[in-house]
Parts: sequence; C-alpha cells; structure tokens
Amino acid sequence: MTRIRSLYFAGAALLALCQVAAAEDVWHAVHTLVPGDIVRGDDVVAQAPSGRQRNIMPASAKIIGLEVKRRIYAGHDVDEQDVGAVTAVKASTTVTVLWKRGNLSLELEGRALDAGAIGDEVRVLNPVSLRTIRGTVTGEGIVEVNSAQ
Repeated sequence: MTRIRSLYFAGAALLALCQVAAAEDVWHAVHTLVPGDIVRGDDVVAQAPSGRQRNIMPASAKIIGLEVKRRIYAGHDVDEQDVGAVTAVKASTTVTVLWKRGNLSLELEGRALDAGAIGDEVRVLNPVSLRTIRGTVTGEGIVEVNSAQ
C-alpha cells in the first residue's frame, strides 16, 4: 500500500511538472494600465500564466500598439477583452461624414453617437436634420456613409 501511495504521489508530481512545462507564456502587465493607454513594449512582459483568468492573451499574440479597454493591474495576466483596436472615433465628438456616389461627393460635420475603431460601424447625428445615419469609420474622426442611405 505504501508503494502504491508513493507511486501515486510521484505520478501526480510528474503530471503537474508536465503541465507547467506545457503552459504557454502569456502577457503580464509590468505596471497598471488604464483605459485609453496604447500598449508599448515596456508595458508588458511574457511570463507563465498565473491561472487567474480564462481568456488570457498568449505571448505569441501581437499586443503592442493595441488600446487598453479595461484597467489592467501590475502583475496581472492580460485578458483578450482588456485590449482592442485603437479607437479612431470617440462618442460625442465632431466627425467628418463623407458620402460618395459616382463623381458626386458630400462632406459634412456630424456628432458621433458611438465610439469605434477603423472598420467599425457607428451612428452619427446630422446636426442640421437631426437624423441619425450609420457609417463606417475610415480614419481618425472620419466616417464614410454608404451611398444607399
């Protein structure tokens, strides 16, 4: 019985060692990052996972240049929902709205009702007609409207 018990503990220790060796490094915050920060190389470091979260970013994922969406405390794993594409249009800011159809183009100023990164669809308020239109963010403070609207 003692031999079986010692084999059991040796096997459990070997299994735990194999799991640690197989664990992929993940991104950890070097210092506290707040929403709106852009992740730089000195903000994060690749280390073994702490096991605190499920959707942690593997060190193989490109994280430099992304925007922090939720506060990340120093030493914590970086979750996939903590970072994202850089916001090109912020809610409640003035944006340039472009509308193109053939050779005809129209440019006006509107107020963004949603925040979005390049490629995201956002709602924009036309201050003249007070009509809400939808468009795609194409640049910093620029929203392009589909010609069908």
